[in-house]
Amino acid sequence: MRDNLARKLAWPMQEVATVVGVSGRGLRLRSSSGEFEARRAASCLLEPALGDEVLVAHHERGSHVLAVLERDDEAAARLSVEGDLEIAAASGRLSVSGRDGVDVVTPGEAVIAAGTARLSAGRADAVVGALSLLGESLTAKVDRVKTVAQSVETVAERLVQRLDRAYRFIARSEAVRAEYLEFEARAAFHVKAETTLVNSGGLTKIDGSQIHLG
Repeated sequence: MRDNLARKLAWPMQEVATVVGVSGRGLRLRSSSGEFEARRAASCLLEPALGDEVLVAHHERGSHVLAVLERDDEAAARLSVEGDLEIAAASGRLSVSGRDGVDVVTPGEAVIAAGTARLSAGRADAVVGALSLLGESLTAKVDRVKTVAQSVETVAERLVQRLDRAYRFIARSEAVRAEYLEFEARAAFHVKAETTLVNSGGLTKIDGSQIHLG
């Protein structure tokens, strides 16, 4: 015990060491003073890895790694903390950029809250199991829209469509149920079918300057 204490007192306050073992926040280091255990300081956000050269501070309660000084250029850098982490800019903007890409990964919930949000991308792909959209107004301006679905259901109090041309191709059948149904064609109205049935429970009226049957 006294030998360990004397050895501890003989160590410098700070020194450079190499990481030879990693176990959670516990690290095994080797320096000119020998091998010893140390913990990562709260201010050391860069997670030390095997082979890293680190700055160590010794004190009466143990040793702490203050910073990672050097590591292999090809090794990935990982910033990590225990518990919650908040990155804030008291004034100005906060930017996150990556030359090869940016990944946001969490098994929990991801929340984006902003006064105004903008997305700009050459291509965007979204894979969602279930999507709910709630808002007051939706405006979309696109050159082409293609929707492929097994079932589509639209519920609205009022539906208005303004089209230059409309084409519908229905393989089997179409049913329209309405209390009042009106078709208006400025030039011509053409109905063509192998069999045509018109059923009326009351009055059936045909008006025209000329009426041809047969």
